[in-house]
Amino acid sequence: MVYAERETFEFINAVLGKMKPALRQALTMTYYDELSGPEACALLGLSAGTFKARVFRAKRQLLNQAQRALVAPVSGATPSSFSPDRSALQHLVARPSDRSSLEASHS
Repeated sequence: MVYAERETFEFINAVLGKMKPALRQALTMTYYDELSGPEACALLGLSAGTFKARVFRAKRQLLNQAQRALVAPVSGATPSSFSPDRSALQHLVARPSDRSSLEASHS
């Protein structure tokens, strides 16, 4: 469990390092420094709307990067033994005219 937490924090820090400074600052003030919105706005001299927009954009960027990391292909990966055979899925993508011939061949 500790290893997964460390990887998660390393990933978040890498994403934060690539963020625009204004977005990174808003996110870290909110979630790391645990400042309230009004406190952070007062320190930065920003309106509440501007600060909220920065936090929103920073969170969206972080989530987008996390989603990309989850779907990134693993280099050198081989198909799993649990992966269905391509021919077994053919009926799902066949055109309506081809379905009747496929269904007849599987009967």
